[in-house]
Amino acid sequence: MADPDLAPMSVTQILDRTFSLYRQHWPRFLAIVAVVQVPISLIGLVAGIVMGVSIGDTGAQMGRQIEGAVIAALVIVAFVGFIVAILGHSLCNAALIRSVSESYLGGDVTVGQAYRTVLPRLVSIIVAAFLVGAVTMVGLLLCVVPGVFLMLWLCLTITAIIVEDVGPLQGMSRSKQLVSGNLGKVFVLGLLVMLISWAVGIAAQFLGAPASPALIGAVPSIVIRQLLSLAATVVTAPISATATVLLYYDLRIRKEAFDLEMLAKSMGRAGPEAASGSAL
Repeated sequence: MADPDLAPMSVTQILDRTFSLYRQHWPRFLAIVAVVQVPISLIGLVAGIVMGVSIGDTGAQMGRQIEGAVIAALVIVAFVGFIVAILGHSLCNAALIRSVSESYLGGDVTVGQAYRTVLPRLVSIIVAAFLVGAVTMVGLLLCVVPGVFLMLWLCLTITAIIVEDVGPLQGMSRSKQLVSGNLGKVFVLGLLVMLISWAVGIAAQFLGAPASPALIGAVPSIVIRQLLSLAATVVTAPISATATVLLYYDLRIRKEAFDLEMLAKSMGRAGPEAASGSAL
């Protein structure tokens, strides 16, 4: 394991380090996202096409009245798809966090190792995501400003759960502890990451537009849009996860001297090795 380069970072330095890590480990980062998002997107796409055909056939036979069984099937497919999407997104995001964390600290994990290490925490991750979403939604409904503050305070919850192996409530408390006093920095970084992701999505749609007329007729337009959206998701998900992990460590370095803690551990590992070498 290489010694990590730990130091406090500004927003621009976090973004620079984000893209640096992305360039170094992009095959693994993209694979982590694709291994979950591609099957989910393809299953959803096929299900949507099949249900669309079924509705069309039923409508042709019944004059615009859709049979009750078709409606029930639509509801079941939508519900199952929603649950699968939540599970897949949560698992994928957690595996990305684990992979980015290991890379930043000088370690390395395979795609399989990243997923195996976070799988036991999946329930905690889903519960935490639900709690954070519910708390933020209540804040937004009561008044927009408290909702924004809650969103910022709790943005590191999942990262804390994965890195520190804590429960949902502890992860939320840990996130608030780290973010407090740094709301402006967290807001600016989150806004920039969101704009970058949005720009990539727009670029994907723009680049795919010239091919659409040639494919229309052979491939439904919904398929093209779905594939472009999938490509944008696979590319941008590691950016968001990497920036979040770097922000987490930056705040720990500033508030808890995490860099000195890691240096002490590194020296502790080097001590016995040096002693062994001098004995020889």
